[in-house]
Amino acid sequence: MAKVLRRSGTKVTLEVTVDLKGSLLEMEGAIQEASNAMGRCATEEALKRFDTDGSPIRVGAMKLTVRGRDP
Repeated sequence: MAKVLRRSGTKVTLEVTVDLKGSLLEMEGAIQEASNAMGRCATEEALKRFDTDGSPIRVGAMKLTVRGRDP
């Protein structure tokens, strides 16, 4: 599991927990899953910086909107 510990300007500090039990193959899987979770967490933080005011996006004549944040 990964979580954001601190946000400071353009930097985020993440915490990740890896359970190293079982065979080496199981440990490698746990390490990979923890790395992926950390990447997802950092990407989520990065994407939040692009949603400025919630106004619709216009592409040509098409108007793209959303009702609210996806939980």
